[in-house]
Amino acid sequence: MRQATTSVPLLVAAMACAACSPRDVAIGVSVAPASASVGPDAMQPFTATVTGTANTSVTWSVQEGAAGGTVTGAGLYTAPSREGTYHVVATSVADSTRSAVATVTVTNSPPPPGGSDLIPAARQTAWNPGITRDDQLGLALGPDRLPQRTTICATVSVGGNIQSAIDACPAGQVVQLAAGTFTVSATVTLTKGVVLRGAGSQGAPSGTTIVKSGGGTVLAIGTDRDATCYGGTAYNLAATGAKDSTTLSVGSAAANFHAGDLALVDAVDDASIQQGDCTYLKRVSGRSASQRVEIKAVDAAGGTLTLGSPLHWTFPVGSPYLGQITPVTRALTRWAGIEALRIQGGTNSSYNGAMAGGIDISNAAYCWVKDVQTDGTNAGMHVALTGTYRCVVRDSVFHHSANYGFGTDCYGVVIRCGSADNLVENNVVRFMNKPILFDVSGGGNVVAYNYADNSWSTPATWQEVNIDSHCAFPHMELMEGNWAPHMGASTTHGNAGYLTYFRNYASSKFAPPAVVGSTATQTGNITALEFDGGDVGMNVLGNVLGTAGWTSTYDAHTSGPFAVYQTGANGSGATDIAFTSLFRHGNFDSVSNAVVWDPATASHALPSSLYLGAKPGWWPAATPWPWAGPDLSPMVGTLPAKQRSDAMGL
Repeated sequence: MRQATTSVPLLVAAMACAACSPRDVAIGVSVAPASASVGPDAMQPFTATVTGTANTSVTWSVQEGAAGGTVTGAGLYTAPSREGTYHVVATSVADSTRSAVATVTVTNSPPPPGGSDLIPAARQTAWNPGITRDDQLGLALGPDRLPQRTTICATVSVGGNIQSAIDACPAGQVVQLAAGTFTVSATVTLTKGVVLRGAGSQGAPSGTTIVKSGGGTVLAIGTDRDATCYGGTAYNLAATGAKDSTTLSVGSAAANFHAGDLALVDAVDDASIQQGDCTYLKRVSGRSASQRVEIKAVDAAGGTLTLGSPLHWTFPVGSPYLGQITPVTRALTRWAGIEALRIQGGTNSSYNGAMAGGIDISNAAYCWVKDVQTDGTNAGMHVALTGTYRCVVRDSVFHHSANYGFGTDCYGVVIRCGSADNLVENNVVRFMNKPILFDVSGGGNVVAYNYADNSWSTPATWQEVNIDSHCAFPHMELMEGNWAPHMGASTTHGNAGYLTYFRNYASSKFAPPAVVGSTATQTGNITALEFDGGDVGMNVLGNVLGTAGWTSTYDAHTSGPFAVYQTGANGSGATDIAFTSLFRHGNFDSVSNAVVWDPATASHALPSSLYLGAKPGWWPAATPWPWAGPDLSPMVGTLPAKQRSDAMGL
């Protein structure tokens, strides 16, 4: 999201005049902020103040109508996709002749990519994840930046057929499940833009629980599973697809694409990419850097494609890299949502990595999971985002696994197979082998404001990574504002590059019990941030790292010490690129007991966010935001997801 700043004076429409009565003059309306500058599709909250009457309510409108964007009844404005100057109007309900106007300038000239000039442009991308506008129904997004769906097509009671109700539901509407426990023998699948909504993620009896019998995935959006990762007809790029560009030149191959298509862009690995044994989860082995894109427009005569998001990586056209783009021709699922329920009993009924046991989202765009709980009755991945574009997982609790073991998919939320521009926000993910994981992800994804803890390992004395990278080559991803004791990019199955860690709290100490079923004290691989040998170009800014009396070493290059930074392990140690290419700036750590700045970077001003223009609408009003950083007092405040976990007693 583009940064929002106040810059233009308020245009006040509530003015006294000779013909006005004393009562009219007494009523006044004002809007704050008086004006804003935002990027296309950005959101900006406005508030109105009415004086001179007991009725202080207002109605909101956009002077230019739908062409100027939309505004909710609560004053949350969503900008249009085109540049211009627009006006948000608050009108007094007590006297409709009294109103105030805020001027909004929509500009496509944002700050440097990522929202900060602290990070060199080549090491970051423009993070604008998730759903930015409701193109299905044209309604305003909610404070959580999700589409709001209120029309219920069917209410299903316990014992009713959920799948039949979904199949019969018109797009844009809701299948509402009653409170209680539903048992299903077949995976409940959404293949069109409807919402499956329960009565609450606490589960039965007051909420809704769906129990899967006989194994297999409980809920799915899309049907392709990991087949999404492979195959298709590739076309050579006619010119290098440059990072940050929103166009691709494909020559005569443009005739094979259509507006609205999804496609995968990839290239042969360059020298910075170490694939290792990870030949899977990508279209072709040796093409580890990829990105799923949406085609917004096709110029067949000019041989160009316009993309819905900028490229997060450069895809060279020349040998040996041979950049290519592959259209997705299988049916795509858009605008489907799963909300407010608990699921149990799911498994991966095939080989490792084939599907999620909990919620499997594949070949999907603009879909979401909100307020869902999974628990230790589910085996395999709890949520998998496979070949997805602009999907969202938020406000949920994913905890425990039915089985633990390396190579058994006991993961929480997994972003894989070129998935790009997705948002994983405000979740609790605990007691998994890998709570949050990138597998061949496509860049532009944001993992933010989650509480991720208690990664399982054996022996239990060994500390696993809470937010990790698993299979080459995740790139240009953002981790912001998370409470995650141990983050990084392990290189067991290939390396990662240019990941950014901003305003996180990484203590290097798991909450007790550190590992489920064990009382052992962890003594191995203890660190706040782990970048194994071969990782390249990592950015670490504005974080609070380590624990006093626990973390004892600033830099370590093996997996033994209790360290703030562990870099180059399993590589060449202090001479490894994981260490020599690491950018660190403005982080507080418990060993230095101070904020350590990069001496070559003059600015010490940390932005509030690298993807949000202002405090998000879903954040609790009384809770300070940002919540973590060396420029705050206290440096570690209150994270809503951590509060939820504590309240549940997890």
